[in-house]
Amino acid sequence: MNSRMTAHLWIKCSTLIVFSTVIQVACDAQGDPGPKLLVPALDGQPVKIKQVKTSSEELPLVARKPDLSIVARKPNLVAEEATDNNKNKKSMPEPRPFRGIAKKTTPTPKKPTVPEIPKIVDPLDKLVDEAIEVSHRRMLSTEVHTPWQIAHGILALRWEYTLYQNNKRVRAIDWVSTGPNFRNRPWFITTEHGGKGHPFTEPYAFEGHPNQFLAFYAMAGLPLDHKFKAGSKTITIASMIRNAKAEVNTDEEITWTLWAFSRYLPWDTEWVSNKGEQWNMETLVRVQMQSDPTKSACGGTHGLFALASSVNNYIKDQKQLRGTWLEASMRVRQYIEYARSMQNQDGSFSANYFEGPEYASDVNKRVSTTGHTLEFIIEGLPQNRLNEPWVRSAVSRIARDLIDYKKQPLEPGGMYHAIDSLMIYRERTRPQYARQLEVLAKQKVFVQPVASEPIIGYSEQFLQQQKNAAQSRYQSGYQQNNNQPTRQARRRRFSRFR
Repeated sequence: MNSRMTAHLWIKCSTLIVFSTVIQVACDAQGDPGPKLLVPALDGQPVKIKQVKTSSEELPLVARKPDLSIVARKPNLVAEEATDNNKNKKSMPEPRPFRGIAKKTTPTPKKPTVPEIPKIVDPLDKLVDEAIEVSHRRMLSTEVHTPWQIAHGILALRWEYTLYQNNKRVRAIDWVSTGPNFRNRPWFITTEHGGKGHPFTEPYAFEGHPNQFLAFYAMAGLPLDHKFKAGSKTITIASMIRNAKAEVNTDEEITWTLWAFSRYLPWDTEWVSNKGEQWNMETLVRVQMQSDPTKSACGGTHGLFALASSVNNYIKDQKQLRGTWLEASMRVRQYIEYARSMQNQDGSFSANYFEGPEYASDVNKRVSTTGHTLEFIIEGLPQNRLNEPWVRSAVSRIARDLIDYKKQPLEPGGMYHAIDSLMIYRERTRPQYARQLEVLAKQKVFVQPVASEPIIGYSEQFLQQQKNAAQSRYQSGYQQNNNQPTRQARRRRFSRFR
């Protein structure tokens, strides 16, 4: 049985060998030997399988690994001929600089962009803007009108206010900063502690109240380093504040001093006057509250405005009212309700201020009284009450009067306070819009104003005259008191007629 199995296996192996040989001969005839196969060794020994060696060119039939001996070719960095360089320079564009690196050490200033003006929806806002725009056309002249009148225009229209000088439009703030003269007197004088506006020498000529012009410039937002020419010297807003601190006293009106300080100084500012008296903002508020509005100029509205502005300055930092500040706030609100109770049907306020109801048919008086009253009301009201119907009615009344009587002459003082009430109303109801208009006003380019010839030595002479006049008044008052008869002498004189 083993012999039969061996012969059978032998036949199969022989058939396989013959078949393999025929295939090999056919491949050789085609000329391409192809890959070598695994050939069994059949030489009478036990059956084994061995690997046939192949040459380096003949690889087994398996996946080939990439040949990593080939590397990327490096660019040729050798300089070429000059002609080739010129060609490359013309063909290749110049590389752009990095955005974060400036080409120059001093960057060139960019031209300011004009902010977008938002669309106005409220009809009252359109009416207010039209009234302010119409008021711009009431042009004053530097050769004719007084400093008191022109300064009131700066209070109302701020940087937008323009004047006529030599038949050309100039910005009022720029012209005033050159230190102009009026009737051979300068707008500003220098003092031992700084500078100030020229005091009154005749009605409605110069500064009517101590530091009145300083309060007007505070409303215009002039910075502390803003300069004014005063003769041959230069003063600033800071030096005017320093002089106001030194000269403050209880014998003179402090309304406009409080008005200006509430815009420029913190609520807790303290200082010592030139008389050695201790002062602070709270003391100014207490002194102002002692004055009776019915016996003050313009119905006491300026003092109430100064109190309202001081309270607002305090609330910005402290958030809660206490002591004197609470009393001042209550007084402002008290007089706001007085004005509201006496408001006329057409929206105007009493022409008699707080002394009783009265309607003014004269537009000059109506604009002046209603404008002064509305000015302090808009400053003193909280934000959530500005849209109340009675407030909108008063704003509409002022705006319509300014528009309807645009060709009629109006008294500058009352008119500009009325315009200021509309400006404050716009600043509080549309603050972003008001700031954009201020930016546009500062960007406008006007003709440079012509400066006046400085009056050398005027400030020293004027201050000496004021000092001599004060001494003479003191001596005359002292003599009158000494010449008066004593109480016993008056009794003896009266007893003769008994």
